Amino acid sequence: MLRPLTRRAGKLSLADPEKQRGNDFSMAQRWFIVGAILLAASFIQIPIVLDPDLGCLLTENEKILDGGKIGIDLFEVNSPLSIYMYMPAVKVARMTGIAPEIIVIMMVIIEIAGALFLIDRAAQAAKLGARERTISTWSLALLLAILPGTVFGQREHMATIALTPFVAITGLRWRGFEPGPVAILAGVGAGLAMSIKPFFALVAGLPLILGIVHQRSFRALFTSEGCTAAVIAIGYGVVLVAVFPDYLFTYAPMVADAYLPIRREFGGLVLVPIAVISVSIAFLRLLAPQELKMGSDAMPWLAASIGGAASFLLQGKGWPYMAFALCMFAIAAPLLHIRRPLRAPVMIGGLATIWIIGLYLSSPAPGFPPLKGRIQALVKHPRLLTLTDHVGLGHPLVRQIDGTWVGHSCAPQLLTAGAIVRQNSSQPTQPEQAKSDSVIQLERRHLLASLRNDRPDVILVDTYLLSSFQFDWLAWANRDPELQMELGHYREVEDVGRVRIFVDQSKLER
Repeated sequence: MLRPLTRRAGKLSLADPEKQRGNDFSMAQRWFIVGAILLAASFIQIPIVLDPDLGCLLTENEKILDGGKIGIDLFEVNSPLSIYMYMPAVKVARMTGIAPEIIVIMMVIIEIAGALFLIDRAAQAAKLGARERTISTWSLALLLAILPGTVFGQREHMATIALTPFVAITGLRWRGFEPGPVAILAGVGAGLAMSIKPFFALVAGLPLILGIVHQRSFRALFTSEGCTAAVIAIGYGVVLVAVFPDYLFTYAPMVADAYLPIRREFGGLVLVPIAVISVSIAFLRLLAPQELKMGSDAMPWLAASIGGAASFLLQGKGWPYMAFALCMFAIAAPLLHIRRPLRAPVMIGGLATIWIIGLYLSSPAPGFPPLKGRIQALVKHPRLLTLTDHVGLGHPLVRQIDGTWVGHSCAPQLLTAGAIVRQNSSQPTQPEQAKSDSVIQLERRHLLASLRNDRPDVILVDTYLLSSFQFDWLAWANRDPELQMELGHYREVEDVGRVRIFVDQSKLER
């Protein structure tokens, strides 16, 4: 029987049909398992994906489709791309009638599949073996689809997915392989991730810097994917200047003054990166001792994890979802470089560690009492407003009660909270005091406009500042005579835990 000819090392040779069929089966099996993992993830996420941040961003996109403008009608502490990245889900939802959060799940699953495909194409271009490609694909599918838990679909999750092909290709170049033309697409993903949050430049940049040290040449900095990422990030900056000047020059400086300084103590923040990276290094020693050397294959992945740690610390909020890149790449570093069969204790310990990290990522934020049933009993489909610095009071509640959000921001007094903390924690200079006062006055004007123009049916008033200190937000609002007059139209009907519920008196009289 004639065998097809193949080229090996510049020479023609006879290919073994049985081996070719084995490779085809291996590839089919690889993607069948990936499909099963992604399908399982989508079903897991259906009841849990709608968290406060996602609920807020979906609602903001709906207001944009209804004519609202960022920096004028809508104010979001994150960059405009953080909002618009969910616009496709909202548009498809309006066209199909499917809930937008379900579309978000589908959108993220497609993104994961695309990232895995890019990584596999790069590995094929580098002529890696089928076994290594299969382990890589399955491992990353689990880490990107199952590990996130309640982080699934958030900005940090989607940005980390977009960064993963970039880190994988950096790892291939580290080993001396050429990833092929898909490297450009990996650069696009990294550029978009940095545009979502500039902090992600640390995740992409640290492996590149390590590559410069490893190769003793700046050529590692000027790869196709690195240049593409830079072009995308710079292009996004140009778009901000041209399309969103109100956000960039008016609101963003207020965010920098009042929101960014809100941070936890460094001593409490640093424990998480130390623990996660230490465990990653410990497993590298157990699974592949040679992977701790400077030239080892795991270094780019470990460097990306350290970049994620730096991002987590610089943001300073301590919220678990901000540690997703740190955790994902820290797990990937040893997992992708297993070089020998695992002993049972090591396997059990590794699975337990991943489970604990998953629990940490999905740990709930300081919450609010159940309010859905109570509000629905008072007013059907209400126009809702909150007095709080926490997004979780109004979102995703307003979507669950089929209400209408009438605030200018999902956390209407977030910047005010930052200004108050800053004023109370130090002796501000006169210019600093003026900046804080302008922030507070801006959010007072927004609140007054919402009360006068949008006439909420229900107002939820928080009694905590940054979920840490008791604070009377109603008294804060009533210090302004015009706000006091408008709030006089509302009557407190109930207090539930930390929340006071006010209803428009005209609704109660019907």
